[in-house]
Amino acid sequence: MTANKADSAALKHIFTILTFAAAGMAALLALLPAGGHDQLWFLLMARRWLGGAQIYGPIIFDSNPPGILWLSALPIFLGRLLHLPTTFAAKLLVSLTEAASAWLSYRFLRHAWRPLVTYERWALLFSFIVLFAVVPARDFGQRDQMLAFLVLPYVLAAAVDPREHRLTSLRCAAGVMAAIGICLKPHHALLVIAVELSLLFLPSATTFPHRLRRLFRPEPLLIALLGGMFLAAVHRLTPLYFTFALPVLHDTYWAIGHLSLGGLALEAIELCVLAAGTILLYTITKPRSPLVRLLLIAGAASSLAYFLQGTGWYYQQIPAINLFGAALALQMLDLAQRKAQHKEGTVPRWATSAVAGLCLLALALTTHFTGYPFTADRAFAIESPDPAFFKDLPPGTPVATLTTSVDEAMMPIERYHLTWAQRTNNLWLLPAILRNETPGAGKPPSRILPPEHLANLEALQHRFMVEDLNRWHPQLVLVERCQKANIHCQVLEDRDDDLLAWFLRDPAFAAIWQNYTYQGSRGAFDAYTLISSATNK
Repeated sequence: MTANKADSAALKHIFTILTFAAAGMAALLALLPAGGHDQLWFLLMARRWLGGAQIYGPIIFDSNPPGILWLSALPIFLGRLLHLPTTFAAKLLVSLTEAASAWLSYRFLRHAWRPLVTYERWALLFSFIVLFAVVPARDFGQRDQMLAFLVLPYVLAAAVDPREHRLTSLRCAAGVMAAIGICLKPHHALLVIAVELSLLFLPSATTFPHRLRRLFRPEPLLIALLGGMFLAAVHRLTPLYFTFALPVLHDTYWAIGHLSLGGLALEAIELCVLAAGTILLYTITKPRSPLVRLLLIAGAASSLAYFLQGTGWYYQQIPAINLFGAALALQMLDLAQRKAQHKEGTVPRWATSAVAGLCLLALALTTHFTGYPFTADRAFAIESPDPAFFKDLPPGTPVATLTTSVDEAMMPIERYHLTWAQRTNNLWLLPAILRNETPGAGKPPSRILPPEHLANLEALQHRFMVEDLNRWHPQLVLVERCQKANIHCQVLEDRDDDLLAWFLRDPAFAAIWQNYTYQGSRGAFDAYTLISSATNK
């Protein structure tokens, strides 16, 4: 056996071990725990919608387009059909779709790149599992995580010669998957625009008319067609999104996506380092295949989408991290091939055993720090509010929470099988209102609302809460003490706002609140219960 063949065999064993270890870590970090708060909220909205509630109406109100809500109905149907927990059904569907994306991506890669030896196929499978399952961790099933693997086949297909007619059906599948991903996160339409413009204008061996014909591939045509159909469906089926939700979003979301360019970069250090390193390596190695260049362009477009959203939340970085990571993996394999061709270095005999030992250690540490085996309390990571608020409540008890945080509600509702007694998952209208009402109480607002807009938003937030309390009659209402200097409420960290006092300004709310009595405080929250409920106890 030659040295290169020996190295290939050793690398195959190493990447096989790494692949199974990565799959184990993905199960521990992403598959076995409960879904994240956003995923649970989307499932809750889908249940209400399937029960007859109007989207953007008095029972469901959200800032997102309805695509994710419609999609979230699928695991509910599957769970009912197979008698599975909804969160398990949701992760099962995401996993199956991700596997389909991996297979489709590999088919395009074979035509867009170069022939692969066995260890390279294992290395790419390892990279895919790490990037699209381990890196997202508890963000598995987030819209951004799904978009990342849904658009990957499209990017790879863009690097394939369009005259490969054998791939037409696969190209159609890639276009449909990418369209679904873009409809989930419309910001990432930038990715498709960037890829298509690069195919049209960047230097290549083909003439401009030939490059122009590339725009009529099945993938971009299907993305445009299905995107138009999605907009038409939203207009027809949920007209309130355009007439009600979008105007409210326009007036309020700036207070949530409020970080400066520097602040967003600081929140995305890992993305910035990965992007810089991958682009630098590209300029040094200059790969002959256009595939890596397209992945870099797609990653840059997804990075721009992250910055445009302005929140700095990690999961919004995932598409860019995944695309840059895929480009880096391909470049590293190219470097390994070049060294093999020049017979530079050999794989030490002890390397396979060392990798196996390190993988076992990593799995053991991951198992330990994730608290396996996953009991219900461990699977639902509830740090705040204190679980003691909920553990003695009967299933189905309606509960409300006055907070601007998106993290504080869905976990306890799902864990203890309670009823969420609000139409929104947090008071996301309130930060814009408070910053305009008292601009001197914190950092100056980045947008000054006209007085009539501010008055309408104030009335709307008060009306929402009064109607929610009257509809669900929550037995327990938690109020985050944002007025305390040591409690930093999400997106209001620079301020000390008394949320309850703000709501009590409304006579209708104050009249309802007379039926609630203070029960005590834990952590950042005060607890109030219905007087009748407290008396019965």
